[in-house]
Amino acid sequence: MLVETILSRRSIRKYKPQPIPAEDLERIIACAQRAPTGGGLQVYTLVRITERALRDQITHLAGDQAHVRDAAEFFVVCLDVSRNQALIEQRGGQPAHAPLMSVFYGMADAMIAASYMAAAAEALGYGICFIGGIQNALGEIARLLKLPQGALPVVGLCLGAPDEQPEQRPRMPADTLVRQNEYGRLTAKDLERCYTAMVGASASGDWYNTVNRYLGAGGTMEAREAVVQQALEQQGFSF
Repeated sequence: MLVETILSRRSIRKYKPQPIPAEDLERIIACAQRAPTGGGLQVYTLVRITERALRDQITHLAGDQAHVRDAAEFFVVCLDVSRNQALIEQRGGQPAHAPLMSVFYGMADAMIAASYMAAAAEALGYGICFIGGIQNALGEIARLLKLPQGALPVVGLCLGAPDEQPEQRPRMPADTLVRQNEYGRLTAKDLERCYTAMVGASASGDWYNTVNRYLGAGGTMEAREAVVQQALEQQGFSF
């Protein structure tokens, strides 16, 4: 049952050296296509990476993560308004200049489609791993993939037969993530409950180190900020 598959999921970073049969891959992609999409616009494109040299380049740019190279399949999931712009121009229309909404819609569509794709793969017994590391080099990856103006990489996705069964990573308490009617205020006690729940998510045993490494001053997100801004400009999303 899909619910049990989702509740037992974990990211897989070691894969067996065997391909995904064509019929399974077709079903996985078909599930991505059936994902909800704002206005039916399908503001995304999935780029399947099959050339070994190209996969190696992306692996390096994404932080030399071996599973990007070793997974049976690797996709770069892109937000993409270029196809809809071409459809408008095909009938003599003028595409809107709405870069902020284009990114907003495209990001949502791309991630929903990718999530359906991942869930379908796991339901068929395959392992998956999302790769945020491509955000370290969005502009360069966009050039490698020859993306048109109006298209931008969002995330990578590994698929393949798992060669490990890692422990599930913990999650913060549900009541700190799901709020009723209004956001409310997280108390100091709530925040400490989050740290307690997530203690197993960090090799050091202190999840603060992980949160701070990503979202603290001088961390990963701050370092990626300029890269993403430059890639947006490069791909035609000028604000």
